[in-house]
Amino acid sequence: MKWKSSYLLAGLFAAAVTGWMLSDDLLGKAEGDAPVASVSATTSPEAASSGDSSGAAKKGLIVAAVEVKNQPITRVVRASGVSEAEFEMTVSAKADGQIISLDAVEGSDIRAGDVLVRLDKGTLVEQISAAKANLEVAKRRREVTERLAKENFSAPLEQAERAAAYATAKVNLRKLEEQLSDTVIVAPVSGLLETLHVEKGERVRRDTATATLLGLDTLSVVVAVPQNEVSRIELGTKVKVEIAGNGSRHGTVSKIASKSNAATRTFDVTIDLPNHDRKLRVGMSVEATINAGTLEAFAMSPAHLSVAENGALAAKIVVDGKAVTMPVEVVRSGAEMVFVSGLPDGAILLTVGQGFVEDGAVVTYKLTSAS
Repeated sequence: MKWKSSYLLAGLFAAAVTGWMLSDDLLGKAEGDAPVASVSATTSPEAASSGDSSGAAKKGLIVAAVEVKNQPITRVVRASGVSEAEFEMTVSAKADGQIISLDAVEGSDIRAGDVLVRLDKGTLVEQISAAKANLEVAKRRREVTERLAKENFSAPLEQAERAAAYATAKVNLRKLEEQLSDTVIVAPVSGLLETLHVEKGERVRRDTATATLLGLDTLSVVVAVPQNEVSRIELGTKVKVEIAGNGSRHGTVSKIASKSNAATRTFDVTIDLPNHDRKLRVGMSVEATINAGTLEAFAMSPAHLSVAENGALAAKIVVDGKAVTMPVEVVRSGAEMVFVSGLPDGAILLTVGQGFVEDGAVVTYKLTSAS
C-alpha cells in the first residue's frame, strides 16, 4: 500500500538525520575538542570565585591594567549652608520720651552717626542753661576762695567746700548734657536700616528697641563641615561659593568652630563673602567649595574600586606578578572619574576583570590606555 510506503520512507529519513547528528557530537568528543568558555568582565566576582580557586592564571583570564601616573590634584571640601549678615544690631533708646521725628527710612544705607530717631527734649534745654549758670557761680566762688587762701584770709574748710560745690555743679551739667544727647538716637555703625520698630508720636521708655541695622557689605556664609574633613581647612583659605540663582563668588575662611553641632556632629565654618553691590541677601542657600590643599592622586573609573569589609575603598595592583589590594582615598570625584590617593607612582593598576582576581593570586594582565 502506498501510504505504508510513505510512512516507512519518512521514518528511515528521520533515523538517518538523528544518526548523523549523534555521530558528529561523538566524533567531536572523541577527538578531544572542548567547548571554549568565554568569560565576560561583567561577571560578578562571586561567580568567578565559585570555580577554580587557583586564580585567574589557570583560567587563562587576561586582566586589563594601566600604569599609575599621579598628578597634583587640589583637594576640595564641599559643604552647604546659608548666608548671614556680617552683623545684626538693634539700636535702643537711652532715655524715656516721646518721639517727635523719624529721620531715616527703612531699607536705606546708614552711616555711623546718622540720626535715626529724635525724642522730645522736654525742659532739658532750660535745665542745662541753669546748670551752666550755677557752674559759673561755683567756679568764681572757688577762684575767690583760692585767692584769699593764698593771702591767709580763707580757712581750709571753706576752700574745700567751694571746691566740692564746683565739682558737683560740673557733674550735674554733664549729666544734663548726656540726657539731652540721649534724646537723639544715632546709628552706632554703618549699615542698612532693615527695620524701624517705632512710630512718630509714640512714647518710648529707656532700652526700647527703635531700629535694626544689618551689615551687608560683607556677608558671613556659614557652612556645616563633617568632622572628618574640618581638619583640612585653614583660616584664610580661598573658597568658591555658589549662590542659588545668583551665580558664584569667591570668599575667605574667617572662622572655624572649635565645638561641633550636638545634633549633626558637624562644625560651622564661616566664610567672608564680599557684597558691595548688595545683590546678595541674608538667608540665601549656598554651596561652598573649599580649597583643602594639593596632593598626588590618580584618575580612574570608580568601577575599578572595591569596598573592604570595614567600608574602606581599595584598588588592586600587581606586585611581583600577584594581585595586591591597596587602600585608597577619594580626593575628588567627577561625572565619570574619581581621583584617588594612596597608589604608588608607576604601579600597575588592575582595571577590567580585577573583580575576578583574588588578593595574592598570580595574575596575567595587559596594559591599556589610562583613559
